[in-house]
Amino acid sequence: MSKSKNIFITGCNRPNGIGFGLVKQMLDRYNPEHLFATCRNPADAKELNELAANYGNLHVIELDTVDTEKFGDVVSQVDKVTGGEGINLLINNAAILEQPQSSIHQLNKDLFMKHLEVNTVAPILLTKAFLPLLEKAAANSNSPSGIQKAAIVNISTKVASIADNTGGGMYLYRSSKTALNMATKCLSLELKNKGIVTLMLHPGWVQTDLGGPNGTLTTEQSVTEMTTVIEKLGADDNGKFFNYDGQEIPW
Repeated sequence: MSKSKNIFITGCNRPNGIGFGLVKQMLDRYNPEHLFATCRNPADAKELNELAANYGNLHVIELDTVDTEKFGDVVSQVDKVTGGEGINLLINNAAILEQPQSSIHQLNKDLFMKHLEVNTVAPILLTKAFLPLLEKAAANSNSPSGIQKAAIVNISTKVASIADNTGGGMYLYRSSKTALNMATKCLSLELKNKGIVTLMLHPGWVQTDLGGPNGTLTTEQSVTEMTTVIEKLGADDNGKFFNYDGQEIPW
């Protein structure tokens, strides 16, 4: 892959998490010019800071994705570091999952709104904030499409598929990620003429703090497969919903 890629990934603090795994994969496989990895508390992100100490192109950024007032400052910081070249790949990974076995009787407004804010509203508004940098990257690239030009990957989940939902439950997570899917589809249609590929990607059931110890995939297995899918993205993939292995997921 070209070394000129500039990448921004949210939710990278947990050493067994998908965000941290993607950071390691992309440093090794893409050797980007700049990779920005966010976390809410950089001082507590020991493993991420250790990785940054060994990679001069890795920048640890403080960001709570629900703190939308800070988005402008983060974008300006990234724009300065990249010298105005823009961002070629934005991965919205940060998310929450609470009450996984919830029934209708357990739901409450505050927790429902929290999931919608973190899993739906935050990634879409962060994408909005980064659009000028994505557009810069697209305009500066001679590549036809994909991550060598400009791409947005929103980490979703198969349980957000309405067609695949045969078990019910998980109201908060399912609903917030299904809403993310719809917003991402809207983005894909609005941005396609700007040369920006936009899609959803399901990482699988992964052995992370969010997925739990019974997951069928290790973090390394998941991110290795997802990185392969991401690097092959083209215009035909715009607006689609993919499994970690590249298989399309029904809506």
